[in-house]
Amino acid sequence: MLQAILHGKAGRIDGDKVQSISWREVFKGREDLMTAAVFGRFAYLSAPVQATLMQRWLGVTEPAFDDFEKIDFWPSYQLVSNDQKRRVEPDVVLNFASATVILEIKPPNGGDQDIDQWQREVESFLLSGERSQLPLFFLAIGRIPNKFVFGNWAKQLSKKLDGINAVAWQRVVNDLLELDNGKLACEPNTQDKRIIADILQTAGLYQLRTQFYSWKTLLDHPLPRLSLQQALLRDKPPPKAPVQPEPQPFSATQAPHSWHDLAAFATAHPISLKDISTWNK
Repeated sequence: MLQAILHGKAGRIDGDKVQSISWREVFKGREDLMTAAVFGRFAYLSAPVQATLMQRWLGVTEPAFDDFEKIDFWPSYQLVSNDQKRRVEPDVVLNFASATVILEIKPPNGGDQDIDQWQREVESFLLSGERSQLPLFFLAIGRIPNKFVFGNWAKQLSKKLDGINAVAWQRVVNDLLELDNGKLACEPNTQDKRIIADILQTAGLYQLRTQFYSWKTLLDHPLPRLSLQQALLRDKPPPKAPVQPEPQPFSATQAPHSWHDLAAFATAHPISLKDISTWNK
C-alpha cells in the first residue's frame, strides 16, 4: 500500500457529501499511518542498527538496545483517576530484553506534543505492572516543545523513568541518512539499506529533507569554468541600419534582449548608495 501511495497508484477516496481526496493526503493527515509505516519497518532492522538509532534518539549509551524482542502498536492500558477509569493508548511500545521504550509520535503537520498525554501514558503503563523489572524510557518524536519547556516536562517525569528525550522528525531522518551513507560507527547491511530507503521515502511525503546537501557535495561536482570569453556571453553586433533606434526601457522583471540593452539602461538610470539605503527601509 505504501508503494502505491508513493507512486500515485492508490487512487482517491470518494465521499457522498465531500470532494474526493487522494490516499496520499489521507496518509499525510493521519499520525497512526506514519507511525505504522516508520516503526513497522524498524522491527526488521538488524540489531546493531536498532541499537545505534535508539541510543542516538534517547541520548544514552546504556543499555545497549541490541536485544529487540517485539513491538506493540497502540497497546491499551487502564488508568484510574478520581475513581474514574479510562483507557490510554501510547502509539508504540518497543520491547527489548533489557529495557522498554514508550513512543509518542506526532507527524510534522499534526498536533503538538502534550505533557498531560505523556503523564497518562507513563502512569498507565506503570500501573499495568508489565515488565516492571526493566528500565523504562520515554521518547517523543515530532512536534516537540522548545528546550526550556521540554526540560520542565522531563523533570516532572524523571522520577518515574530511567530516561526521556524528544526529537524532531528531521533529526530522525538525518540519523537515517548518516547511517545509510556510512557516517556512523554501525555499518548497515543490504536489508537495512532497503528498509531505510522505504522509511526515507515515507519521510519525503511530509516534505522532510531526505538528501544531504553540503559544500563538499558542491565541490565534488564542480561546474565548468566561465569567463567573459565564454561563447554564450559573446554578444553579436547589432545589425547595420540607417538609423539606430533608441534603446527600449529595460525592466528588472524581464530578461534583456542583449548586453547592449542592459548597458544602455544602466547608463541612463544610475543609482547611488542613497537610493539603496532608501530601498532597505
